[in-house]
Amino acid sequence: MAQRRTVGRRTRQRPTNPTRQRRPPPVAAAPAQGVLRPMSDHEFDFTDETFAVRANDPDAERALLAACIESKTARVEARKHITGRDFFEPVNEAIWEAMSRLDRHGKDVGLVSVKSVLAGDKTAVRVLIELVGGVGIPDHAGTYAEIIRGWATRRRIESAARQALQRALSPDVNPVGLAASVASSFAAIRDNGTTEDDFTACTLAELLAEDDDEPEWLIPGLLERRDRFMLTGEEGLGKSHLLRQFAIHAAAGLHPFDSGTPIPAIRTLIVDCENTWSQVRRKARPMAEWAARFGQDPTERMMVDCTSRMDITRDKDLARIHQLLDVWAPDLVVIGPLYRLVPRALQTDDDTAPVLAALDTIRDRGCALLMEAHAGHAIGKGGTRDLRPRGSSSLLGWPEFGFGMKSIGAEGYADLVHWRGAREQRQWPQRFRRGDGFRWVPHDDVYDYGGHVA
Repeated sequence: MAQRRTVGRRTRQRPTNPTRQRRPPPVAAAPAQGVLRPMSDHEFDFTDETFAVRANDPDAERALLAACIESKTARVEARKHITGRDFFEPVNEAIWEAMSRLDRHGKDVGLVSVKSVLAGDKTAVRVLIELVGGVGIPDHAGTYAEIIRGWATRRRIESAARQALQRALSPDVNPVGLAASVASSFAAIRDNGTTEDDFTACTLAELLAEDDDEPEWLIPGLLERRDRFMLTGEEGLGKSHLLRQFAIHAAAGLHPFDSGTPIPAIRTLIVDCENTWSQVRRKARPMAEWAARFGQDPTERMMVDCTSRMDITRDKDLARIHQLLDVWAPDLVVIGPLYRLVPRALQTDDDTAPVLAALDTIRDRGCALLMEAHAGHAIGKGGTRDLRPRGSSSLLGWPEFGFGMKSIGAEGYADLVHWRGAREQRQWPQRFRRGDGFRWVPHDDVYDYGGHVA
């Protein structure tokens, strides 16, 4: 077959110039104002792991493990600062957990025993053998652990920042809610060193081997930190006044029901969604003056916010409360009444669940939470009004303590009635009477009121 001939065509190679640079890619036009534009890969690479690789100190991790294999005292000191998840290298975490497991079961910790726990993990066994006789100094275990915890905290900050940036670029995100969530995430890193729950499960034997913890009392014998207290009762009987008394007396270093018993003064906060500033001022002034006379001045340890009806399930309203908590850091919070915290009836569990979840975010800040709610109008056993909170039955199981104030027919007297079983026994009065015209004080003899009955 004859070969086809090409006429007038010649292959020519373009000369190369080693000094010639590639033309940079065209720059994208700036987005219109108010339009979110995702970052390009060359601006921010979310898969970049170089920071995580840099954010650790392998020498500190190895030195700590070497010291802990040699000394139980070093292990006890290290556990004051770190958990296994603070190690960067998984193999180092595995060795740490093996030693912790042996300690929990009261067994000796050494090369042979740790190696037996790590059986099957050849890499961990190899590293363990290298650690024996290493450079770790037991007396420096606390220093090594602090270095490790510091790098672990940096890694968590970096991870939380990446997640926050990704969420911030989403056009569907609620900015106020995102801000509150990001603030909580970084606060958790600051306070606990982690944004996730540490592994805390243990055997029953390990649990019972520990001494019972002393309650973290805010009001000894009555309220401890993170307690939830809900008070209902008949309209106009003095529920708000009783809760206000809790806050003012506690801020003055006085027991709310025993002015002769001093207690450590604490910081308190009232979020009143029903009364006006003028109403709260008139009610609080005589009580604050009385508390200052018999205790400490409560006015600089108590903050008040009078606000209109809100919806605590909305990010904006809940963020407003958390901003107060950030600024004031109270030990005890009084909020309510419940019907003013959400603009709809709480008839079903689905209605109530987001409200209780929002309230629990307040309690999770480490304070006791006291709230007023209104009772229903149903007539219970014995022909008396049922003092359980109005709405869904899920409200009954939420607080640690649920009480109703009930008139006994005598002017200035009221009974405190349980509408749910208390989770723990506390020193709650059974009956109150008005003292000095503005304080609720316990009435010791619950039968000594006949002369006052109308």
